[in-house]
Amino acid sequence: MSLGVNNPKIDDQINHLFSEILIAQHEFMKTRAPDPEKAELVSKKLLEYEKIRGRGFFYPLLATGRGHGPFTELQDGSVKYDLISSIGVNLLGHSHPIFIKSCLEAATMDTLMTGNLHLYEDPIELSKELVSSVTKSNLKHFWFAGSGSFANDNAIKMIWQKSDGKTRILAAQKCFAGRSIATQDITHNLDYKKGMPTLLEVDHFPISENSNTEEQINETISNLESIYTDQHCAITLELVQGEGGFNVYPRELYVAIFKWAKEKKLFIWIDEIQSFGRTGELFAFQKLDLHEFPDVVTVGKALQSCGTLFSNELNPNPGLIAGTFQGSLSSIKAGRKILKYLTMGNFFGTGGRVEEIRTIFEQKMNLLNKSSQGFFNSTSGIGLMFAFQIKDGNKEDTANFIKKLFNNGIICFSCGKNPYKIRFLLPLCLNEEHINEIFEILEKTFKEFTGK
Repeated sequence: MSLGVNNPKIDDQINHLFSEILIAQHEFMKTRAPDPEKAELVSKKLLEYEKIRGRGFFYPLLATGRGHGPFTELQDGSVKYDLISSIGVNLLGHSHPIFIKSCLEAATMDTLMTGNLHLYEDPIELSKELVSSVTKSNLKHFWFAGSGSFANDNAIKMIWQKSDGKTRILAAQKCFAGRSIATQDITHNLDYKKGMPTLLEVDHFPISENSNTEEQINETISNLESIYTDQHCAITLELVQGEGGFNVYPRELYVAIFKWAKEKKLFIWIDEIQSFGRTGELFAFQKLDLHEFPDVVTVGKALQSCGTLFSNELNPNPGLIAGTFQGSLSSIKAGRKILKYLTMGNFFGTGGRVEEIRTIFEQKMNLLNKSSQGFFNSTSGIGLMFAFQIKDGNKEDTANFIKKLFNNGIICFSCGKNPYKIRFLLPLCLNEEHINEIFEILEKTFKEFTGK
């Protein structure tokens, strides 16, 4: 069945527009310095917005909507490498054909947003395709949410409803679950919840950093045992801690934690909001071969939509979860295309593009570490989630280095705390020429920063 308004004339015009937009966006495929006159205008615009929203910005960044691949043009006239991808959203880079096509197709529909009452076919199909992508697991259902935080809120509600009055949650130290009223209590960083009352009963446990895996397991399980009570209902983990510093641990540790949780009859909730599509498989739990464990998994960012995958056991009673929005039609159409693109392309597994990009970054960072005499150090993460530390990882130097990188043509951000790290959420579209230039910018910035 055709969807939206559809006839040969419209189809021809969509195809023509698609080609023209893509050709025009291809003009923005190399770095460019800012225009000083335009930079002053941008400062004025951002100051106006600062007054409206009540606080300033980390970067003087205002985009034009033009850019292609890893490049984005800013209103100061500069073109920069986007290595943070709107904190993980733009996995495919800028003006990817999937994005353009999805927006044009959505323009033929009669509304912008989809909802849980007024259904369209695309949300149904995306839900089916997501569930089909996790057939080795116990995840049988999917529910849309308006954001990653709301997807996590729904996970909490599902768990609570099936826990016979138990409400306490176990969460790892350094974790980030969102900033909603519920998820702010799970998020470990106290700076994000100053002045807020504690509403959820959350117990944070440290994951041992012992390099001996057997000892690491024993120490972590001991940490869990020391805070566990019969009022705990679930344990939540990011298999790759994003905000916490791109921390990822051995599979054996996760298996031990999850087996312990199953023995305690705890629901296992895995947060994949940031890791989806970035680890070398669709989900980090698939990359680490943990299919049998999760009862609920939350997803977002790179999918262009957010939601919650859950088991039959956690299927909630009618009325517990709902919401006005499922998402925009363009985003959901893009989500379907992204899912197909990722699973059918040569991106995942041994020899896949994710592994290739990661290997090149690791090799080049090791060389840079040696040439800088240890200024660059302690890489972390997995796949396209790449972080590194400079010097001793103090907050001031890290922030200043990030801002110098911005001035030299790289947009990135920080993660972790004591030590602080520099965070790259790399787009899939990077090629060898891009990577070489990125490391030239890193080396240039190092020399400016140190005066060497």
